[in-house]
Amino acid sequence: MEHLGQQKERLSERLKQRQEQELGEVEKLAKAVLDELKKDLKKRVNDELNTTVGAIRDGIEGLPQQISDSTDPLREVLEQARSEANTLKLISSVWLKALLVGVCTAVGIGLGSWGVLSWMGSEVQRLNSEISSAKATLAQLPTGVTFVHQGGKSYILAPTLGQPFNVKDSDKMAVEVK
Repeated sequence: MEHLGQQKERLSERLKQRQEQELGEVEKLAKAVLDELKKDLKKRVNDELNTTVGAIRDGIEGLPQQISDSTDPLREVLEQARSEANTLKLISSVWLKALLVGVCTAVGIGLGSWGVLSWMGSEVQRLNSEISSAKATLAQLPTGVTFVHQGGKSYILAPTLGQPFNVKDSDKMAVEVK
């Protein structure tokens, strides 16, 4: 039996060695498979990364032109604003203000003078018309009849006067001159 016990021990020892050997081979195979998977995964990740970097690079290449194109309207507006600011600066300059004040003053004086002269002219014409009318009335008076102002009152002088009477369709009085 001893012999059987030793055999059993040897078999057990061999089985143990064989298991260790097979376990070592499985570990080697698993490591080889994992290494292969690692290489494949690295390759795929690098390919994806290169594709993404390429796409970003392609997108960035046109970006400066797109930015420039989108800022062109802003540049035009800024240039227009600068031009308007220069125009306003010119308009607000002192000499232009003085010129504007001078022109406004001259126009005001001119229009005022024209208005006064127009009014005076119309008054002169009106007075001339009244004078002409009065002269015409005096010319129609009979010979010897005159009109006199004295002491703030007005009188008609005539060599002989008739009886006063009311004028028909009027509230005025009349006197016959003889």
